[in-house]
Amino acid sequence: MAKLGAFVALFLVSAVFGGTHASNVPVFVWGKPSVTYVPALSRYSSSEFGALIDAQIDEKTFTIVFAEDRLSTEDLSQCKLKTQTCFKHLQQLERKSYLPSVEEPLSVLEGSDAQSVQLLADGSLSEKIVPQAGGIVVVNLSNGDFASHDSLIDALYTRLHNAYPNIVAIYTGKTPSFSYSSLVRKTRQADQEPEPQKEVLSTDGFLMVYEQFLVGAADAETLTPSKLDRAAKIENATTDAMQIRLTGTGVQVDFFFLLTQGSWEITGVWYNNQEYYLRHRVHVNQHFSYSCNQWEYYSYDLQNKIVFQEAQIQPFWPEAGDNAVPTKFGDAWYCVGFTSGGILSGLFLVLIFLIIGSYGISWMMDIRTMDRFDDPKGKTITVNAAD
Repeated sequence: MAKLGAFVALFLVSAVFGGTHASNVPVFVWGKPSVTYVPALSRYSSSEFGALIDAQIDEKTFTIVFAEDRLSTEDLSQCKLKTQTCFKHLQQLERKSYLPSVEEPLSVLEGSDAQSVQLLADGSLSEKIVPQAGGIVVVNLSNGDFASHDSLIDALYTRLHNAYPNIVAIYTGKTPSFSYSSLVRKTRQADQEPEPQKEVLSTDGFLMVYEQFLVGAADAETLTPSKLDRAAKIENATTDAMQIRLTGTGVQVDFFFLLTQGSWEITGVWYNNQEYYLRHRVHVNQHFSYSCNQWEYYSYDLQNKIVFQEAQIQPFWPEAGDNAVPTKFGDAWYCVGFTSGGILSGLFLVLIFLIIGSYGISWMMDIRTMDRFDDPKGKTITVNAAD
């Protein structure tokens, strides 16, 4: 007991002055009838675990420690041999304490005079273990699997317990098998796909970004991607509309914007000198941009279409003498309507409840009480029933 107290004190001093990076592993404790039941959902620091073990060990107690190289709580639940657990002998122990998360338990158990024994490849031990009062033996389970280790622990503990009944056995690991932070980080990195780069088009009085530009037949399942990488303002004296031309390799799109009464609208769209139309009118406040995740234009014969994905667009009408190229959008006006299917369903249900409630209130208001009552002192009303 004194030796173990010295080990705990030495470990606490090193933890305070040197700092530690804890590795929590599960621990099983069994053997003596006085092994204390502890909460299985608690985390234990090294000092708390040392105090727990110190309460179980005295000068006449022999301590045997079985140490896996790597062990985590997932190993105890997931390791299977066909339909049985790999730890069938450990599971059959009637009186044992299970601590699922203990901070570096071997730092408390190992000492300068603790005997260290290695498990060899042939299943034998490097040294013979002789139980004695106050002794501590650490069996390093570096070879084999969990099932073979479980059988070895059962056989060795049975032999030592028969030779020296005052024994405490501990099964734990040196480091955890799973690094949760790295697993979560790898999963997130695998799930995250690289964000597509958006194309930015800007010129005098015009700014646009889009993720992808697609062209093809109106009824096609897949469209052909194209790239628009240049924008230019076309001076046109025949119309009051602002004409912006977007060009790329073999593609050309012309937009016509018109400013009227503080709002701008798109009055025309041409693709490769063929006029297209939008089913929904684009009419936005002058200082707002227009944003849409699936912006489609169709040819007049409804045979072809062009699609801007994740697009945002805004023409600018600067003050006189201000011809700077815009670099920032105004507030976005989205192409999605303000009234969605869910809102309409909610309004419909509210209307039904209002109708039911109004009917109920009207019926209650129509209830009339009797305005005349029989005189209790007068002659009662008698009704003769014929046979």
